Amino acid sequence: MSTATLKLRIENTYDDGTEIVTDATVTVPLPYPDEDGDRTDWEYEHIFPETGTGRDGDAWYDVAVVESTAPELLGKTFEFGY
Repeated sequence: MSTATLKLRIENTYDDGTEIVTDATVTVPLPYPDEDGDRTDWEYEHIFPETGTGRDGDAWYDVAVVESTAPELLGKTFEFGY
């Protein structure tokens, strides 16, 4: 299985308006389609776990790939949350 190393810029926006920005570097398998042809399972298995700051409360997470060893992932964005 081929992998890619990604640098992620993660913006955590909480329901009280607080925003916390973090970076993470991860090595993940290249995206694979789900049974219905999208990549939601891959996103939730490999990108979503990098979100969150350990803070309680509902939040929205915006994740951007700012560096990537796989050119096709550079600039991709993902959204999770309420």
